[in-house]
Amino acid sequence: MENLEQRLDYLEESNDVLRMQNRVLAVALQGFLRALPQDLAETVVESVQAAFEDEVAELNYSNGVYADLFHEAVEEFFRDKR
Repeated sequence: MENLEQRLDYLEESNDVLRMQNRVLAVALQGFLRALPQDLAETVVESVQAAFEDEVAELNYSNGVYADLFHEAVEEFFRDKR
C-alpha cells in the first residue's frame, strides 16, 4: 500500500512539474508576441493556431487517444491566455 501511495505522490508531483513547464512556455510565447509589431504578432498567432490544427489532424489520423489529449491541452493553453 505504501508503494502505491509513493507512486501516486510521484505522479502528482510529475503532473505539477509538467503544468509549470507549460506555464513557463506559455509566458515565454506571450513575451515573444508582445515584442513583435501588432501585424506580425497576429500572423504568428494564426500560424501557431494552424500548426495546432495540423497536429490534431495528424494525431486523429494516427492515434485518436493522443489527439483528444492534445486538443484538451491546446484548449487549456488558450483558455489560460484569455
